[in-house]
Amino acid sequence: MLELLVVITFFGYIYYLRNYADLRTKSEKEEAAFAPGITLCANGQFEDAFLYFNARVKERPASCIAHLYRGLAEKGRGDRGAALADIQTAVSLDDDVFRAHMELGKLYLEDGKSEDALSAFNKAVTAAQESSPEPYHWRGKVYSILGQGGEATADFLSETRLLEKIKNNKSAANVVKPPFLDKKLIISASMVFFTSALVVAVVKDAESIHLPYLVAVFSAIIIGFAEPYKGWLLALMQCALILAGYFLFTSRPSNEAERELENFSLYGSMILTFVASFLGGFMKRALNMQ
Repeated sequence: MLELLVVITFFGYIYYLRNYADLRTKSEKEEAAFAPGITLCANGQFEDAFLYFNARVKERPASCIAHLYRGLAEKGRGDRGAALADIQTAVSLDDDVFRAHMELGKLYLEDGKSEDALSAFNKAVTAAQESSPEPYHWRGKVYSILGQGGEATADFLSETRLLEKIKNNKSAANVVKPPFLDKKLIISASMVFFTSALVVAVVKDAESIHLPYLVAVFSAIIIGFAEPYKGWLLALMQCALILAGYFLFTSRPSNEAERELENFSLYGSMILTFVASFLGGFMKRALNMQ
């Protein structure tokens, strides 16, 4: 029964991490993962960027971001036909990436297809959800070309408003630090209560030190993975709860051998909690850097 609880707990944590701990979309995660190639594009190193994203497309043929930036690299190399095909593919793979719509609109605009460009920029404005002024800027340019001065003025005003908003947010971010105790930390802390109780139960019931150590390691790795910078606090909390749970809510065995086994299991689990939480945090930070 305890082994079943271990499995359920482990996969419950994985489900939480997969679905709730990281709230980024698939394309946002890919942007972070492909940062080296995106930097190459931004620096005008289009040959190197093409090689980088060509490899990424082969690895992940369903990646919107890989197709988008391979298309931008191809555009930089002068291969507009391939660029158009890749960016159209990017739009088809993820309709919510505003930059894909925007870059497609730029290609249409450069080819003199103003109506097609306007349609692409409309989608870019919708997908951006007020997060970037660029779609407004480019749609405003198309409206100007089409002689729709009122719409163009409105878009340029929206561009200016968002630029000012972003500037103010950056200024505020430099002054106000994000709260230490956020929603994610509270949720993770609430889960520590359950894992601590599970460790105590395993310590009391196990016939060897292996299972308690296994439970402590699994739970602590996931603590560090969920909170790579605050995992030390959750590790401290788990150790305190394990001690409190063991000494306040359980009785010590009368047999000397059983007492020694429980002591080894208890204190060993606490030591492993710190080590494994550090390991989990290290793994998460390493993945974020890729």
